[in-house]
Amino acid sequence: MDNKVLKKYLRQVRHVYHGDKKLKKQFLQDVEDALLCYAESHPGCSYDNIVHRFGTPTELRESFSSSDMLKRRSILLYRLVILFSVLITLSIILFTVDYVTNSYGHSKGHYTDYIDQKDTTDTSPPPLNYTHTPYGKYTFN
Repeated sequence: MDNKVLKKYLRQVRHVYHGDKKLKKQFLQDVEDALLCYAESHPGCSYDNIVHRFGTPTELRESFSSSDMLKRRSILLYRLVILFSVLITLSIILFTVDYVTNSYGHSKGHYTDYIDQKDTTDTSPPPLNYTHTPYGKYTFN
């Protein structure tokens, strides 16, 4: 295989690819490695054989762009899973601490009692949407 054919295909790929320079360099290096491996296994291949095997430079760029998009999506999904896991873990820790401190307080005889004030002037039953509002909050030890 002629080295000019490889250079022509790489030049066209370089021309159609637009994006981050670091990603472009990695992309072009991967394409060049794949072309060299293909050229070693198929010594008499032509430009048409390369296009048939790898696709046109535009198709190659589009396939790389879609795989790059999938990488970004998977990274975003990974970060969301980590964030969700951290939030769940923190909430479990907070509820456990609250439960342990309340249990300890109750075991020592500490509790809170709410006392209502009697209204002697109103003799009607409370309305259906009545909410309990305590008159005083007393803590006993």
